[in-house]
Amino acid sequence: LALILTQLALPYPIVIAGVVLLGATGGVVIERVLIRPIVKAPEFTLVIATFAIGLLIKGVISIRFGDSPNTIDGPFGTEPIMAAGLRFNPTSLWIFLCTALVTIGMILFLHSTRLGKAMRAVSVNPEAARLMGIRVETVYRWSWAISTAIGALAGLLVAPLIGINPEIGQLILRGLLAAVIGGFTSIPGAIVGGLAVGLIETFAGVLVGSTFKNLVPFILLMVLLVFRPQGLFGAAEIKRV
Repeated sequence: LALILTQLALPYPIVIAGVVLLGATGGVVIERVLIRPIVKAPEFTLVIATFAIGLLIKGVISIRFGDSPNTIDGPFGTEPIMAAGLRFNPTSLWIFLCTALVTIGMILFLHSTRLGKAMRAVSVNPEAARLMGIRVETVYRWSWAISTAIGALAGLLVAPLIGINPEIGQLILRGLLAAVIGGFTSIPGAIVGGLAVGLIETFAGVLVGSTFKNLVPFILLMVLLVFRPQGLFGAAEIKRV
């Protein structure tokens, strides 16, 4: 999507708006057509369904654009920015700024708005939220729209650094790892988890080499899932009997 919009030589702000809007629309369609019919299925079924959707999207991208990497330019070029004797990639700084703004915006949204509070309630107990008058289906729809919009924006931001190809979706595995480390119920924890993933991969590359460095974070993932599935900052689930 970002590649198509940039090939049209549209201004970068319009590309951002288009990617976010169409990403949100795609999320709503996926939720309504593919997820809602099985929303009451076991969680494992939903996980498999979402992975299947990812494979379907990957196949469509391969057919449309091929498997060769494509590149798009960032909004500020590639010339490094010098500050305090250090060289900064302008695209990396742009990603950092956007990530900070989106994170702060989501924290405020989830804690200060009616819809955000409804999302938190539904995530804890959908049936109890329904009894309180919350329209659970509407919350699901908005949740998918917002999450896919953010995912589309993330893809647009990192594309100038890693290119666009059908395998770009594998980044979601690192996002999952960051969420597991920090805890699915903690946005600050997920931020710390993301930083931890980057540091772990960097040090692993030095200690075990580039060939095996990608294995180290996922070994940590398996250990955390066994011994602390709620993450380092997440609250443990308490079941009353």
